[in-house]
Amino acid sequence: MEPKKRSRDPEKTRAHILEVAFREIYHHGFQGISIDQIIRKTEVTKGAFFHYFPTKSDLGYAIVDEILREMILDRWIRPLAAYRNPLQGIVKRFRLLTEAMADEDLTRGCPLNNLAQEMSAVDPVFREKIKGVLTIWIDETERFLKKARDAGYLKKDTDTRQLAVFVVTLEEGAFGLVKSMADRKLFDSLYDSLREHLYSCAEPHE
Repeated sequence: MEPKKRSRDPEKTRAHILEVAFREIYHHGFQGISIDQIIRKTEVTKGAFFHYFPTKSDLGYAIVDEILREMILDRWIRPLAAYRNPLQGIVKRFRLLTEAMADEDLTRGCPLNNLAQEMSAVDPVFREKIKGVLTIWIDETERFLKKARDAGYLKKDTDTRQLAVFVVTLEEGAFGLVKSMADRKLFDSLYDSLREHLYSCAEPHE
C-alpha cells in the first residue's frame, strides 16, 4: 500500500512531524523511540524527515523550542492576563489543569519534566534548552507576581523571584509526584499548599 500523500507545504509538513514526534516521545520517551518509528507514524519519506531534522537530536531540540515552550506559555502564563488579580489566576489555572488531566495521562506526567529527567544528564544541549524554557516560565510568572504587587494584591516586601520559583516548582513538580504515586488526590493537597502559600503573601484584604 502506498503511503498517504501529505501536503507539499513545507511548514505544514515540518509541523506535522513535530506534533507526531512529540506524542510518541510523551508516550515512550525520547530514547524509547526510533526515527523509523516516527517516519512510519508521520507517513513522510526518510528524505523529507532528514531534510527538516538531520538528526534525532535536532528533532528533540525543536520539540523543546517550539512545542514545549509554547505549551508552557499557553497553559500557565498567557491565561493569567485575563485575571485582574494574578494570584487568583495562578491558583485557578492549577486547579483547572489538574482537574482536566485525563486518567490515562496520570502516569505520564509533565512532558517537559519527563524530557528533563531523561535527557538533561546525557545531552548538554537538551539541558540548556530545557533550562531556557524553565527560565521563561519563572520569568513570566514573576512578571505577573510583580503586577499583583504593584496593584496591591501582594505584600510590598514580597520577593517575587523567590515566589515565582516556588510556584513553578510546585506546578511542574506536581505532575511528577502524581506520575510516580499514581494518585490523583495528591493534586488536592498540592492545590491547598499553593493557595495557602500564595495568599499568605497577599495583602490582608485579599
